[in-house]
Amino acid sequence: MTKTAIQAHESGALGSERIRRILQQNGLEVAGERWALLERWAELLRDHNQRINLVSRKEEGLIWEKHLLPCLALLCLREFPEDVDVCDFGTGGGLPGLPIAIVRPDVRVTLLDSRQKKITVVQQMIEQLGVENAQTLLGRGEDLGKVRPWRERFPLLTARAVAPLSDLLRWTHQLRTPDAVLHVFKGGEFWDEVVQASHLFPGFKLNKSLMVLKGYSGLAENQKFIASVHVSTILPKALRRHS
Repeated sequence: MTKTAIQAHESGALGSERIRRILQQNGLEVAGERWALLERWAELLRDHNQRINLVSRKEEGLIWEKHLLPCLALLCLREFPEDVDVCDFGTGGGLPGLPIAIVRPDVRVTLLDSRQKKITVVQQMIEQLGVENAQTLLGRGEDLGKVRPWRERFPLLTARAVAPLSDLLRWTHQLRTPDAVLHVFKGGEFWDEVVQASHLFPGFKLNKSLMVLKGYSGLAENQKFIASVHVSTILPKALRRHS
């Protein structure tokens, strides 16, 4: 049993095997070698968190249920195409992008953040894990989207605990392909954000889903949502105005 698994067991938190069973119940099968990488990732995240704040120190023993499960729930609750370029916008400690890259070696994940310290640590984790389909990118999305190879690069984007919806739509505008989908992780009620985005971006449509998983009710009970925006629903003139 790994150090993180022992701590999770002692604290009553959900550990690796329970989370794996929950994901299996919800249609996500993770191969053994990939799961071993996730266990190693959890250890690295905790170790690096001692030096730089990647997740709340209070949640170090809850990595599997508070961080990994919500990230991978996206793969259970939304269509995730094969062989796609994904931008994890404002990746912070590599969430949700690095776990997704581990589980889905068929996709290419770019973990973008404007903070050098976070990018440095995430790059170290990528190298320590040997994850070949993930790369880091330092900078601001609104600037990187103006230059190749990043302009209109990504058909799929993710963002967790980054910013209000309207800001995310503006900041990712030039990074996205015209038919891109932006998946945003949200906690609690965010109706005001939806209203603001609908005013700024005519045609804006949102698919808002409570994270309801078979075998585990914690995410739904804690009001964890996935909000997905299909960019093609936004009128072109609104995008031009915010470019």
